[in-house]
Amino acid sequence: MSRFLSLAVSALTLAPAPLLAAPYTYAEFEASVPHIDLETCPEGLAGGDVFCRVSMHNDALHVYVFESGGAQAFVALHSFYEDEFTLQLGQ
Repeated sequence: MSRFLSLAVSALTLAPAPLLAAPYTYAEFEASVPHIDLETCPEGLAGGDVFCRVSMHNDALHVYVFESGGAQAFVALHSFYEDEFTLQLGQ
């Protein structure tokens, strides 16, 4: 084998393989993100059999949407900045 071909094969062998990303699940989110459970998803955000959680960071609320069944995979993230929402607390 020529020296060039040998170097090329060695380089390809050492090149990192592409990583296959596993879906982000609610179990991972639950353990790592401080959040509040929502009884229902905000209107217009949820399509299908899903549930929502909300977290706050700086001046924004972040609504996370997860599938209800199976592995409860992450579906979407919607961010609302301070001028885009009104906070109402119940008693």
